[in-house]
Amino acid sequence: AVREGVKSNYSYFPLVVDGGAFGADRDGIHAALAARDIYARKYFWPLVSEYGCYRDRYDPADTPVARRISRRVLTLPLYPGLEKRDVRRICEIILGCGR
Repeated sequence: AVREGVKSNYSYFPLVVDGGAFGADRDGIHAALAARDIYARKYFWPLVSEYGCYRDRYDPADTPVARRISRRVLTLPLYPGLEKRDVRRICEIILGCGR
């Protein structure tokens, strides 16, 4: 949902992957894209509370939604010069990972 008066800057294209429903998980899609020189990011991963410097201070179990999403989010390439043929190629690779 977008708030009234707020415009997207289109700087990120996050994809939240439900591996059970789609037939491939975030890591599988990430690997398939990387094998074809497309570099998506595992965004919000690892969760900040899982960093070594915070392990004794914060428990990742205290934020179960953030923890679950951090294992499912993949941020796809998005930039002004991204051509439609490249968008189609990315989509085809992702769709090819599913059932």
